[in-house]
Amino acid sequence: MTLEFHKLTEQVDRMGQYFAEQAEETEDKVEIAWQILNAHADEAFLPYILERVQDAVDKDAGYRGARPIDEPITQAYPPALIPDSATIVATDGSQIHPNRHQAAQYYLLNIGTIVVDHGSGEPPLVSSEPYLFYERGYLLSPDFSEIKATVVNARRTVAEMAALAEHTWHHRGDARPLIAMLDGGLLFIATSEVPDRNQLLGIYFSAMTRLEEVGAGLAGYVDRPRSKFVARMLHLLDMDAEYVSRNSLGAEGRLGALQDAPIFAQLLHPGERTALFVQMSPQNKEFRRRGGEAQEITFFYMNVAARDEKPNIVRVEVPMWVANERDLIAEMQALIYLQCQQLASSRFPYVLTRSHELAIVKREESRQLDTMIQVAMTRHGIPGRASDKEMGKTLTNAVRRQGMNGRPHG
Repeated sequence: MTLEFHKLTEQVDRMGQYFAEQAEETEDKVEIAWQILNAHADEAFLPYILERVQDAVDKDAGYRGARPIDEPITQAYPPALIPDSATIVATDGSQIHPNRHQAAQYYLLNIGTIVVDHGSGEPPLVSSEPYLFYERGYLLSPDFSEIKATVVNARRTVAEMAALAEHTWHHRGDARPLIAMLDGGLLFIATSEVPDRNQLLGIYFSAMTRLEEVGAGLAGYVDRPRSKFVARMLHLLDMDAEYVSRNSLGAEGRLGALQDAPIFAQLLHPGERTALFVQMSPQNKEFRRRGGEAQEITFFYMNVAARDEKPNIVRVEVPMWVANERDLIAEMQALIYLQCQQLASSRFPYVLTRSHELAIVKREESRQLDTMIQVAMTRHGIPGRASDKEMGKTLTNAVRRQGMNGRPHG
């Protein structure tokens, strides 16, 4: 049975109307946001803003917004000139989750890495490293149930950071600035359902410490951010201090569910960044407690659009040791912006696109791995056969591919 598109026509039209109304509401809320921003634009207001944030924290009001560091909140900061030389390291990962219908239970992590010697004219160094997990300790939770996808994803995130630190360490003597990039935010969050949570956190912080020791410009790149950190700060500033509470901060207020990106789309020219902010969250408090002040996570928004395009706002997260080096921040801006202009079809950093390509496991490669595992099991005297359900799905997909290729179905 195929999708009956004619039954969706009216629904799709209503969907378009809904998003048009949402866009109009967003414009109205952005105007309010800028009224609040402009009222606190002068640098002299920074102590007052910091006092208001601290008051919300002291009242245990559940504040999850931004805290400016030391820059005026409406200022836009241009990038430095593009450095003549630099070293950029980026990693990304992918996974094959456990599938109980396969011949053997396992999961796979594959970590891709690219190292660019900017300014040298030399081709990038690329590599990928697969890790196969099949022992019971990796596949079962403490209650002997199957591990969830969130566990595999957490282990992949830590493997990405560990690989980034390892490769950056090996290139610590290369051209500076030395930039290390990940796709996504830097705040590693592992819930209680991750059985080896503490061990993973230890590895993650050790990798960050290694990057700090070599003076790397560590950056987590968040494309199409939906965060509301600054909007929550504005919501706080929009109310009288005496009314600050969990209920009042949890209410939407005049800004509603406004996100940060459309606010700064009106401020930033291509290549520019906002002021630096700290995300006030329990996870970031844990980062500061475990890694010290230098590993507290800060962020800024940046416009990576080309000169003739509408704003494309991204969030860049950096640890405090990077935030304290404003010349390094300006160089990172320039290099990130340059990376985002290298692919005409996308305003996404080339190094992150390439590391993703290196990490991704194609469907055919996954099937080849299953075949390898079945052969190995048979060689060792263990019958290896997928479930009937899995074999039926494989057969159906093969028939479909033959049809798409114009071959007879047999």
